[in-house]
Amino acid sequence: MWGEQTWDKLPSEFGDVFSRTDAISAAGIFAHKQIPLFLDSNTPQMRAFLDETLPRNRSVVAKLIRGAGRLAAFLEHDPDLKIVHLVRNPLDVVNSALLHFSFFGGEFHKSDEARFEAEAQSKFPGVCRQIETEPESIKALEWWRLMNEAALKSAEQYSDRLMVYPYERLMEDVAGGMAEIISFLGGQGTAINEELLSEKVGPVTHYKCVRACDRDEIMPFVNDYFSDQRIFSREGDASHVSAWRSKLHEKYAACVAGPPFAPGLVRNLAPTVVRNIAAKAQQEAHSARVAGEGQVVQIVDKVAKRQKADVVPMLEKAISEVVSLKSELESTNTNQLKRLLELEKSNEDLHQQCQLFSEHNEALEKKIRQAEKARMEAQYASERDLKAAQALISKLRDRVTRLQDERDSKKKDFEKLRVEMRSIEDKLRKSDVRLRSAASDRERYRQQLTELSAVLAPRLSTIASLRPLRFVLRQRQRVKAGLVEVDANGVVGPRSK
Repeated sequence: MWGEQTWDKLPSEFGDVFSRTDAISAAGIFAHKQIPLFLDSNTPQMRAFLDETLPRNRSVVAKLIRGAGRLAAFLEHDPDLKIVHLVRNPLDVVNSALLHFSFFGGEFHKSDEARFEAEAQSKFPGVCRQIETEPESIKALEWWRLMNEAALKSAEQYSDRLMVYPYERLMEDVAGGMAEIISFLGGQGTAINEELLSEKVGPVTHYKCVRACDRDEIMPFVNDYFSDQRIFSREGDASHVSAWRSKLHEKYAACVAGPPFAPGLVRNLAPTVVRNIAAKAQQEAHSARVAGEGQVVQIVDKVAKRQKADVVPMLEKAISEVVSLKSELESTNTNQLKRLLELEKSNEDLHQQCQLFSEHNEALEKKIRQAEKARMEAQYASERDLKAAQALISKLRDRVTRLQDERDSKKKDFEKLRVEMRSIEDKLRKSDVRLRSAASDRERYRQQLTELSAVLAPRLSTIASLRPLRFVLRQRQRVKAGLVEVDANGVVGPRSK
């Protein structure tokens, strides 16, 4: 798919060539469209393509994404060729393809969907499903499934020159895996710069394009992938497969619900740059919207909890009731003291009367003792209630202070969340400006095409008007040559003998 801008360069030197149309190889696309997607033997177009891309007079390393169905034909053409087929689980592959590119090449040429389905029906009768009306994820899954099946069959035929290597094993030990691959290709496995292996040479996909329904549709093929002994048959694979599978399940456990994934722009109608800008803007807008919605929910929850927890009015009411109770207790104590004074006065009167009424002396003393006991009990109860009320008032005051501090803290949190929400709104506005800029660029391109057609139209008309003049000149030359003659009416006819 790609031309000389990517040849004989390190990936770090590619720059933005994969976003420009001038880096696309017209010869490569022509060969791709001429060669069947599934091919087991040579064709003239394929030989010409391989002789140009992989010359035999020097060592060449090439990466092919859409060539898995042609590996047997490649190996038949060149007996010195060796191929490493890197295979990865379908869930990660489909997720990456949905975000970055299409296996059917719709970004570069007319989509291969129709011929893929026709060739797959012939190559794998009864196995290939019709993909015309399927979601984008299922189309990518079918490509992954049948292309890898073709590659695995080629590996059985050319086991000495075609290595099948799982991506999960490579990521487990990158240096060891690369040493093994280089040794298979005939090089020295020890000549590896491990520092370069840790560098990223392209975008790393963390965004999950697949929806929950896409994931559930693909997951059975994930289990089949990890159970395939043609891929995971080496000693030690079995102990790692379970961990790789569990990690993948955990990675895609929380996918967005809703309908299957659909690309934002039609691939075969959108230039690569415009599609990348739009996809990035859509992703940023979606992320900002999700983050904003989450923060709004948190704010609403916090406000609701604060409203539920706002018990200050209740505490004020309780304090008022306690103050009222204290007043009633103090009033009761005053009344009891007055009563005691009255009893003491009555006691003095009784003593005076005792002298007069000695027969009532014992009864009056008994009444005095009872009254004294009641007074002491009442005084003790009033003091105890007064202390309890004072302790309760102190606790309530502390609680009110803590609630006021908590309310002030929540007020600060609320202001912070409001500032964050404004920042999110600014990001959404910036995303909208980017989308409008892309639309403006598209309108400018359309106007330029309109102006170009307006300039070319008069010239085409002028060229068309020259045809009668050329006819007159030819007739004049024929008259001069004596081949025809002009009669009295000015009509050109055969020369009379």
